[in-house]
Amino acid sequence: MRSQVWSMSCLFCFVIGVLLMIGQATGEEARRLNIAESEAQQPPKVYPGASWEHRSPEAVGLSRAKLDAFRDFVGGRGCVVRHGYMVYTWGDVSKRADVASACKPWYTHFLFKALEDGRIPSLDEKVSRWEPRLNFINKGLGYKDRDITWRHMANQISCYGVVEKPGTAFDYNDWQMALFFDTLFLKVYGAAYEDVDEKVLHPMLTDILQCEDNPTFMAFGTKDRPGRLAISARDFARFGLLYLRKGNWRGKQLISVEYAAMAVTSPLPNSIPRAGNQAAEMIPGQRTIGSKTIPDNQADHFGSYSWLWWVNGVDRYGKRHWSDAPADTYGAFGHGGRRAMVVIPSLDLVVSWNDAKIEGREMENQALGLLLEAFNPQPIIRDGTMRHTYVAIVKDKWHINGTVTYPGTKAEGLLMNVRMVNAVFEDLKRPDFDAEANTDEFIAQIPDYLAHGVRAFTLNLQGGMPGYDGAINSAFNPDGSLRESYLRRVQRAIEACDRNGAVVILGCFYQRQDQILRDENAVRSGVVNVVKRIKAKGFTNVVLEIANEFPHSGFDHQILKTPKGQVELIRLAKQTAPDLLVSTSGIGDGRLPDVVAEASDFLLIHFNGVPLDAIPERIAALKKFGKPIVCNEDDKVGEQGARAAELCVANGASWGLMANAVNQRFPFTFKGAADDPIVYAKLKELTSPHDRK
Repeated sequence: MRSQVWSMSCLFCFVIGVLLMIGQATGEEARRLNIAESEAQQPPKVYPGASWEHRSPEAVGLSRAKLDAFRDFVGGRGCVVRHGYMVYTWGDVSKRADVASACKPWYTHFLFKALEDGRIPSLDEKVSRWEPRLNFINKGLGYKDRDITWRHMANQISCYGVVEKPGTAFDYNDWQMALFFDTLFLKVYGAAYEDVDEKVLHPMLTDILQCEDNPTFMAFGTKDRPGRLAISARDFARFGLLYLRKGNWRGKQLISVEYAAMAVTSPLPNSIPRAGNQAAEMIPGQRTIGSKTIPDNQADHFGSYSWLWWVNGVDRYGKRHWSDAPADTYGAFGHGGRRAMVVIPSLDLVVSWNDAKIEGREMENQALGLLLEAFNPQPIIRDGTMRHTYVAIVKDKWHINGTVTYPGTKAEGLLMNVRMVNAVFEDLKRPDFDAEANTDEFIAQIPDYLAHGVRAFTLNLQGGMPGYDGAINSAFNPDGSLRESYLRRVQRAIEACDRNGAVVILGCFYQRQDQILRDENAVRSGVVNVVKRIKAKGFTNVVLEIANEFPHSGFDHQILKTPKGQVELIRLAKQTAPDLLVSTSGIGDGRLPDVVAEASDFLLIHFNGVPLDAIPERIAALKKFGKPIVCNEDDKVGEQGARAAELCVANGASWGLMANAVNQRFPFTFKGAADDPIVYAKLKELTSPHDRK
């Protein structure tokens, strides 16, 4: 009998163990399914077929007059693509012509393809396997070129033709690029100059993209710099759209998402120096793909060179490559910018030009700045409802409805805000509390807050600390789905802000409430569900805050209280809605971990515990990220609050009041500027045009 009981006990433990493993696997599978479902419910992505589908600039939120100004500055010929539609052209966009160094990202595309197809085993394979002559040059330098790898070639750090060792310095080198092309296409792919288009370029790429104007790697024929790409502006835009869509074309992954992302997000670190000017031996008879200078050391990488793409990195002095463009901008550039194709993922935008008047990085930046000025969003109609307020970040400044905030004031480009999380509060333990009337009271005062300089309100789907413990205040069910009764109240507040021209910083999670969600998969589902709701309702005045003070000890779930977890959730939100601006807020010390700041579209900080004299240095420490800095919680009131607002504005950061005793603690009251007359008077002063000196 004991043995039977023992056997039954063992069997029971075994079954429980199996079920636990299944549960864990199911949880992970649920996470994958959530992501897949999120992707599946995106609007269908538009691709060109045999020809581009056209839309007017106005139909995709662009100003034709501003695009005309951009065209006049750039010159030549070109096109603008947004949301997969051809929306603007100038000159003959079908004319095929050489694009000079802008062809280089095409080489890395085929390098990644060779790796995925098994033609080469690794990016770190030595190129000398394919070009043995590298083994026998530069004896006096220890045969250094034996160690050149594909990775070195594809980042221009092979130091071929200069004395430095491979991987130790950056050398923008057209002799190396000829060696790269010849080794990759003639040896790895087994083509010849005469048939590289027919064997490689067309069947593996341009035919799939349905290019219209017969691109060729023989821009000047097989005898003159073979490997130079001739392509039309409209066909080059297809290549940009491929990378904007992470290597996917009409459901077919031409290269993996990982390689497509790596190509445009992995700039060389600033610790890698520029090579010197001392030439070294090259293979006898080595040709060049362009420059005749030896050594061909023309440029630094500026922390902005990634697998032969130029990206918007930060140089050795903390300056962004294109200061007037979004941080995610990348592109292919030739002849100092006269030939180019640029992608801006955050704007779902591709632009291509050739024979332009652009000369150098400064003019590239000016052109991109003019292009961004063309964004002039109109009211959007979703579900029969017109949305009146559109928030955006342009050149590190906040814009509402296409206009910089507070023009002509000290606060120009900032987003002065108030923490109103408990305007949508409820407590399931307090059935006598009228949550709807509480929200109505807040909505009634929105015009008065705005009249005193406020442009944004922080709301939260799990509210804030109401001044007592034990409240049950959450828009989430345990599985991460959303409670409609709570969401309807939040929607009323968002729509009231929209009608009045105000932005909502919508927070998802709050400490002491996250335990309502049963596990981390439910947290992930919650983020996806919130973002999908924002999209479905067409809210264009909402930016997202993943968690309020994520390092807070009051959070239960690890994913909500670690930088790594916050980065994952920010990326999940961006994956679900790429155009949504997403961030998360730090604790009240005015700091953010670098990894969180890098993942965020804007930087959310709290100044509750920061003395007034420390505010400028906290802001200065975040300037290196080149993103808008928004304090959306500071419990300083009266004269101290007014001074905090003044210091933030003077140092280029937005400031937000938390009137703790009035709007945060139960019972809540909303009286407009009467909440804190001193602070609101200062906000009005800082945001009034006559005050700017």
